Formats: sequence, structure tokens, C-alpha cells
Amino acid sequence: MVLAIVCFTVVGAQAQQLSMKEQLAALQRLEAMQPDSLGPKIQQAVLLLGFVCTNPQDSNAKQYVDEAQRIIRKIEALKPQKAADRSDLATLQGFYYTALIVMNPQQNGPRYYRQALDNLDKALKINPGNMMAKMLSERFKEGMTKGSSN
Repeated sequence: MVLAIVCFTVVGAQAQQLSMKEQLAALQRLEAMQPDSLGPKIQQAVLLLGFVCTNPQDSNAKQYVDEAQRIIRKIEALKPQKAADRSDLATLQGFYYTALIVMNPQQNGPRYYRQALDNLDKALKINPGNMMAKMLSERFKEGMTKGSSN
């Protein structure tokens, strides 16, 4: 656990200086050292989905969202037992659907908005203190409000 905290600190401190691909490679190395640890997997998925949400038209967006889905499935296969881990998993699932919507709002919004909201709500029900789920839920709802007022 201490190693994970130190590595996250090092990765976080270097994040501003590293490209997204370099950050992802560092997290993948960490995951290889700790294959049963959820932390590196969660961080990889967050990095990929965050990139897609901020760069939805990037030529690699589809590849990144597919990779995030693969990572989420790896987390599911580990069958997280702790409430915080289950909440993080639901958050990632909601973030995944959000990324799909951001990539193509017209097509994917009507198709996936319910899954995005339901997963974020589930994350908050499991762990009301999940700050990432709160932030994503608020931003998602803000986006829906802006989208429906246009």
C-alpha cells in the first residue's frame, strides 16, 4: 500500500510534465507490479476517460474509450468487496458512458444518458463521500441542462 501511495505521488507530481501516453505507460508499469491492486487500474481508466471527455474529437478517442472499458472489465473480474472500491467501479462505469456521450452527443446521449446517471447515482449511494462521483454527476447534470436549453 505504501508503495502504491509513493508511486501515485510520483506519478502525480510528474503528470504535468508527462504526456498522456507517458502517464498511461507509468500506470501500466505500476499495474504490472501490483496485478491485483485496483488503484493503478482505476487511475488508468480515469486518465483515458478524462482525456476522451476533454478531447472527444481526437483520433485516438475511440481507442482510449475501448481501452478504458477493457480496464473496467478487469476491475469487475476482481469482484471488489470494499464499499469504496464498488463505488469507484460504479463511478468508472458512469464515466465510461459519459465519455461515449461526449464523443457523439446526438447519437449516444439518448442511448446512454440513463446508464451514466444510474451508475453515478449508484456510486454515491454506495459511498456518499465519493468526490469523483459527485463531481462527475454534477457536471453531467449541468451538461444535460445546457444541452436541453439550447
